[in-house]
Amino acid sequence: MLARRLHQAVARSIACSVILLMGVTGVNAQEQSIRHSFQFRDMELRSALDSLMQWYRMRIVSLEADIAGRRTNAECTNCRAEEALRSLLRPEGLAWTVIEGQIIVQREPSEATRSAATLAGIIRDSLTGEGVVAASVLLISQSERERADSVYRWCSTNPFGFFSLRNVRPGDYLLHVRRLGYGTRIERVHVEPGSNVCGLTLVEQGLVHQDVTIEGQRSAFSALSSVSRGVYIRATPGDQNQYMLEGARIYNPVHFGGIMSAFNGDALRDVQALAGGVPPYYGGRIGGILDVSLRDGSEEIAGTATVGSFGSAVLLEGPALEKTTFVLSGRHGYPDLLFPHLATDARPSDQRSIEVIGKLTHHMANDQRLALSAFFGRDSYNSGAYGLLTSLTNSLRWDNAAMNLRWTGVVSPSLFFQAAAVYTRYGFDASHRLSNAGMSMQSFLSDYRIEDIAVRAHAEYFYDEYHTALGGVELVRHRIEGRIDAFSSQIAPMTFDSRSPVELAVYVQDQWRLVPSVLAEIGARATSFLSDQGALSAVDPRFSLSASLSDDLRLTSSFSAVTQFVHPYRNSGIFLFYPSIFLYPSTDKVRPSTSLQISLGLERHFEEARYRVALETYYRTTQKLHEFVYDSVMTSSLTDALLLGDGDVYGAEVTLEKRVGDVAGTVRYGYSWASNRFSELNAGNAFRPRFDRRHELFFMFTYSPSETWTMSAVGLITANRLQLFEPTGLSEAQSAEHQQSRIVPHPRRGEA
Repeated sequence: MLARRLHQAVARSIACSVILLMGVTGVNAQEQSIRHSFQFRDMELRSALDSLMQWYRMRIVSLEADIAGRRTNAECTNCRAEEALRSLLRPEGLAWTVIEGQIIVQREPSEATRSAATLAGIIRDSLTGEGVVAASVLLISQSERERADSVYRWCSTNPFGFFSLRNVRPGDYLLHVRRLGYGTRIERVHVEPGSNVCGLTLVEQGLVHQDVTIEGQRSAFSALSSVSRGVYIRATPGDQNQYMLEGARIYNPVHFGGIMSAFNGDALRDVQALAGGVPPYYGGRIGGILDVSLRDGSEEIAGTATVGSFGSAVLLEGPALEKTTFVLSGRHGYPDLLFPHLATDARPSDQRSIEVIGKLTHHMANDQRLALSAFFGRDSYNSGAYGLLTSLTNSLRWDNAAMNLRWTGVVSPSLFFQAAAVYTRYGFDASHRLSNAGMSMQSFLSDYRIEDIAVRAHAEYFYDEYHTALGGVELVRHRIEGRIDAFSSQIAPMTFDSRSPVELAVYVQDQWRLVPSVLAEIGARATSFLSDQGALSAVDPRFSLSASLSDDLRLTSSFSAVTQFVHPYRNSGIFLFYPSIFLYPSTDKVRPSTSLQISLGLERHFEEARYRVALETYYRTTQKLHEFVYDSVMTSSLTDALLLGDGDVYGAEVTLEKRVGDVAGTVRYGYSWASNRFSELNAGNAFRPRFDRRHELFFMFTYSPSETWTMSAVGLITANRLQLFEPTGLSEAQSAEHQQSRIVPHPRRGEA
């Protein structure tokens, strides 16, 4: 008996795993020759199946969940095995197949499941052939069983323009595709059972007509704007933000403290600036996210050239080989020409930057693409000050480089996949030379490098009309080395000995449409950080909710947790354009920072979406926030100077937009209140951080008097109030020394 039960359990397990992959109908000849008559009245279905197994000498395997508690009333006269199974199982909604001599009983698929169809495809730009991001795809029913012109299914395209509508009833529909900045596309489609592929193109509509929408994802990064708001992401220090170019992390792309945009807008296809509600496929920085993607290049040779007060740029694009396109962008910045030189006793400053961006895209069969993108940027700053007895010269160089090989493709009408291999590098060199009359020259040299090699895979599965599952994995190997002089760190000399931590992250997310007007995104990101200095891990939950209260009113909310394992050393502030000097990894003693943020927003559209008003409030708290101090005794390591505290930021943003007409634009005002607390500083009381911006006003206006002329203006105004605290617990001598050392950017213990 035990052997029989074990055999049945194994058979059921095998049946569950292979029943979806293979199966044939019919019974072998021996069982077909046997005939039998039976009449079951209120009998357990399990007992009835046992009787058939005995009478027809066949093996029947079923799942307990399919037959448990069921009773049957069935009869059959002079029936073969196949007829007996049909009369017994059909009334119970069960079907059967034969696999290797065993009869497998399973639930019979419903009519909707048997006839369901999938409609999928990619929405592309008619000029560039690139996927249109966040386009709304609506399937309008034309069935007499439903109200005419009602929305039967709808979804949005992913970052590559792909969409998938599953479990669609076969029939005739109208397919509406909408996207701000494009004309609405309406097509009649006939959906048949199975997979249906439908690729459409959208035509851009510019500032030509009064009633054409001009607002889009790239508005703040247009070629006409020399200032990029992407550097300033809602009360967050710029060095805490995460910059992504085609999926590659760029550690410090900001030119001259944010005066110039991070990337040349001519080469960009899409820009996403996320201050809250961060999806789980982003991780690693407690600040905001700036994610930009490049254009694939046009099918004809074309180019642009721009000359401005901050810099000049040139772009060239076109076909490279058959089914291969390229885009190449170069930019040279010279912001020092706009500013007056330093004082008469100082040497004029010299500030320069160069930036090169390139992308090569090969279009493969079945909507697959293989793209190779590269980025290189280098900035320099030189200055000098000369007095009667002393002179100081400074020379700084920092550069970023990245290369990304990425494959994207549609595996099936319901599955989208991408895989990438990425190399990223950031380096920094600093030289300071101090000479005194009658004394030899002193030199202070620093150099630093961080290199990342990363591989990642990402998949999106459109399960049904209610759920879209996203998931992926990312493996990053960091290599950190360098030496930092005390003059640069303002603390002590520091050395990094070829540290090579490994970061492994796995993330999942479910886009769940609870009802047609409510969309929830539930996910998490799990990260392990492994190095010779210790092993750390964290799980960061993410949640967001969007509810359409009416056609013109939408409510949004989000909750996100982020753990940061690689930290930027805070800007020293000695020089105006001084970058973050270095990044350092977490260890058992240098704990990772964690951030929790919640937000609540409300937006309203007026006059058929010509105007938009939005209000968003937020609160973010950060634990194990890093700060550095100096003492009278010289510190010997990074850990000795590190303090861990916590910080809070809360505020609100109000946005007004005019989207159509000859004059259009955006005005955004933000108010924030930030405070930090460290037990060793300011007697443990809260104080204003030095990177806080209490008020922030951003505006962008575009005026198009004709089809050939467009003028635009972009501005960002910030205001804050620096709060200083007197040190506590210091002697008179130490207090006098403190008053003489106000220029040192790092606080002592006991002050902020």
